[in-house]
Amino acid sequence: MGTDIKKNYLLYTVFLLPFMDLFISTQNWGGYKVFDIISYFTVILLIGKPKNTSNLATLYISISLFLMVVLIVGCLHSEFITKSFVFLSQFITVFIYASILIKQLKEEPNFIYEILKGLKFSCLFSLAFLAMQLIFGLSMALYKLNLNASAYDSIIRYPSYFEDPQKYGQFLAMSSFIFLIENPAKKINSLINPALFVLVIIALFLTGVRAAFSGLCVGMFIIFIFGGKKYKLLGIACVVVVVITAVFFSNHFAIFNRGADVNDTASVRYAYWAGAFKIFLQNPFLGIGIGNYQNYVSLHSQDQYWLFFGTYEYMDHPESGYLKLLVEFGIFGFILLLSLIFLPVINAFRAIINPIFVTEKNILLFISASLICWLVAFVTVYSFSDLRIGIFIVTLVSILISPSYIAPFYTTDEI
Repeated sequence: MGTDIKKNYLLYTVFLLPFMDLFISTQNWGGYKVFDIISYFTVILLIGKPKNTSNLATLYISISLFLMVVLIVGCLHSEFITKSFVFLSQFITVFIYASILIKQLKEEPNFIYEILKGLKFSCLFSLAFLAMQLIFGLSMALYKLNLNASAYDSIIRYPSYFEDPQKYGQFLAMSSFIFLIENPAKKINSLINPALFVLVIIALFLTGVRAAFSGLCVGMFIIFIFGGKKYKLLGIACVVVVVITAVFFSNHFAIFNRGADVNDTASVRYAYWAGAFKIFLQNPFLGIGIGNYQNYVSLHSQDQYWLFFGTYEYMDHPESGYLKLLVEFGIFGFILLLSLIFLPVINAFRAIINPIFVTEKNILLFISASLICWLVAFVTVYSFSDLRIGIFIVTLVSILISPSYIAPFYTTDEI
């Protein structure tokens, strides 16, 4: 509510990211969260303010509008219309955030470093929270913790301020690359960011999340291939650290001590995937409606449930982010949503391989590596159920879409 509403909203979101997923209303009243309320509140405050009518991001605006149309029709077509529209009203808030962020970055290109500072702060806060859990145990929590955080595999998997260590693992893996981005305007010790990068990876080991670690490895490989010499050396150093940790300290880290057999886990997950794909084939074009997976399987696919120590719960996702989106959005919505992520990454790599040296290349490389890291982990972990992951992804995509960082590499026609 200050003089610069847009800027305040964006900074509030990234610096207080740990609290954006907390509920404002009960589930009976839609389960709206802090981020949903402040986003709509910001829209109200911006009514009547001058608007930037630039059309540099026309392609992404068009894709977003088509996606909304498909989702609205999917809601009307679903068996749970009211619930689906409630989820859609919450889904829209990330597009509000993205549009405001892209406009702000166009008006003030250096604002990217303020946004990245907020993401780094949220990650460092999670490490401090994790340290408290290491000292006092899992009684330190913002949420009722998922059973994945218990000693389910003979060793605790720490979630920090998340409710599920799998989502925290994704958050850490993505955040690690952000620490490699430095603000050229500030003279700081260049060893600080690599040290924090390694510290975040060590924290990732405590989550026990293999999917996030796999995504981290893919992201590191991309940086090793396209990055400068010092990042190749950093990649080699990380491999050495991981190997030493796995050989000599594996008993202390959950990621090296998962008790469940890999083959058994894969066969169970494959059964979930097969069931989800069967639902998709029954509703291929419009899907079952956004947010309806759990309600749908409770009526039509009752073999899809989790069993936790004698407690049954119908699945709200088939242990694959892509299949969850495919089933709920249908093929059209699925393609439109993923194109909003893949197209900016593809354009970023067109810039990265451009022989002309530009200082923004490192930003594009590290943000792209972070997104690809998440795309890999998303295969087995649906993380959008935690709004903070969604905000993180949308922030990175918005930076790639921002004309200030894409325009130098292409002609106006290509944009």
